[in-house]
Amino acid sequence: MNIKPIFLCVTMLAACTASAFELPSFGQYFLKNKMTSEAAQLRDSTFEIDVSMAILESKALTKDAQITVSRTGDTVLIVGQAKTAGLKSRIQEIVLEAANLQWTQGDVNNVEPSNAQVCGKKAAKVAANDRRRFNLKTAEECSTVNRFYNEVEVTELMGAIEQSDDDLLRATILNQLLHARLIEKAGTVKVVVSDHKAYLLGSQLNQSAAEQVTAFVNTVPNVSKVIPLFRF
Repeated sequence: MNIKPIFLCVTMLAACTASAFELPSFGQYFLKNKMTSEAAQLRDSTFEIDVSMAILESKALTKDAQITVSRTGDTVLIVGQAKTAGLKSRIQEIVLEAANLQWTQGDVNNVEPSNAQVCGKKAAKVAANDRRRFNLKTAEECSTVNRFYNEVEVTELMGAIEQSDDDLLRATILNQLLHARLIEKAGTVKVVVSDHKAYLLGSQLNQSAAEQVTAFVNTVPNVSKVIPLFRF
């Protein structure tokens, strides 16, 4: 597998369809209830690196898949290509395991902590608006991730030129958003590009601003489709 580089702090639905490398001291520092935006971005990047390292441990995935895993706050997105449906499912398992998550029954996008009972006990002790702040790095903690998208396509892998085109397109999108003054800094919106499809993630924009960004990206040359996954 050619795992695309994860762009720290700046980057990094087929059917909508997971152990982790533990970094106790590093991870727990960024899993405090209250985070600066910089700490949150670094937490997300740490998650992406941990998952990518776990994927790299699989020889089959290294050879027969090209995957980008992106996390922004409570949302995790997997994009890329895998040669078989089995490999796509294995990638999903690795990412869910890394986040200690399980599907919420009946919803293909919603997930919940795999130790939901433990989380429920903790959550009962805090105000409702604080519950989302829990993060699950061990079996005793709860996760803020509650939306999960598996956009991996079962198909032949892209070549080096096509991957380079995607990387250039991603940089172009961010550059043009900045020039159009639709965002103040690149980290406001996380852009993930796979096979000319642009996925937009983030929670710093209101709905009106997110719609403007989505409409603008739709006008960028060589973008075949825009998939907005903003949270408000």
